[in-house]
Amino acid sequence: MYMLSYGEVVENDPQVVRSSERQAFDIVIELLEDVASKGPESPERRLALTRVMELWQFLIDDLIHPDNALPDELRGLLISIGSWILQETRRVQYGEVEDISGIISVNKLIRDGLK
Repeated sequence: MYMLSYGEVVENDPQVVRSSERQAFDIVIELLEDVASKGPESPERRLALTRVMELWQFLIDDLIHPDNALPDELRGLLISIGSWILQETRRVQYGEVEDISGIISVNKLIRDGLK
């Protein structure tokens, strides 16, 4: 009997990968919605913004990897979106922008596209 490692199963099952990505987006979106009305110095808000940046940095790193199976055009679009999310999140962290509704909306659109 041949036993596959978890990594091999996940790597070979796009449904599992998409489900995991949706869950990650759900968590980040919930964190952002919970802190949307909190002040910019709120520890919860800083944590939520950090989690958004971690998620998108992970996704961008995966998208630029040569073994990523997505079409080049889609990868490029997602990298551009991720770059905007990272830039906008930094602007919020630095106090240049207070409203995070755009960050929430874009993350929801990407999450909904994973269904």
